[in-house]
Amino acid sequence: MALTAKCPVCGVDMKKVSARADPGRLIVLDQCGRCGGIWCDKWELYPVAPDEAQRIDPLDDRLLRDLQPLPDKTLYCPRCADRLQLFHDPLLPADIQFQRCRHCEGIWLNRGNFARFKNFQQKTRDEKMPEEERLKRLTQAVAQPQSWVEVGTQGIFEYPRAITEVDEQRTNVNNGVFWLIVQTLLRLVLGI
Repeated sequence: MALTAKCPVCGVDMKKVSARADPGRLIVLDQCGRCGGIWCDKWELYPVAPDEAQRIDPLDDRLLRDLQPLPDKTLYCPRCADRLQLFHDPLLPADIQFQRCRHCEGIWLNRGNFARFKNFQQKTRDEKMPEEERLKRLTQAVAQPQSWVEVGTQGIFEYPRAITEVDEQRTNVNNGVFWLIVQTLLRLVLGI
């Protein structure tokens, strides 16, 4: 059973919140019921559908519209306890601030920043690619199972090829161990 993640700001247990993601997946985020902050494990922030930001925040709607500034104190990752660092991206507007764990690559968003980021993401998508073109590409991707991504534990995406590489490495290690044991037994039997 996985431990409940603690809010980096408040220190209280966060609750699991399901969010619809592109294309047709559910991603489980962690949200603090006290401050409204959201923790996204690696790769969880980006595929969440933009309209999910308004649905996810169950706290007082008026409070969620107000940007909550990042606290002055040092925040620590709820997964690996590494220090969170302010994430700087010159492409993001200045009013969107979040902190990132350099070890597990999770992202902490204070109250209001999740919706701001998702709105910015949707606006950028609409400017770069009209909805008709996005739907056309999505249907092409769904028709090609080799392009699908498998969701692993704690939000980390695993590509199917990575699994076979791990199995191949495991086979190589097992073969090496087998031959080492055979050589050792032969040396014992022959007295070398």
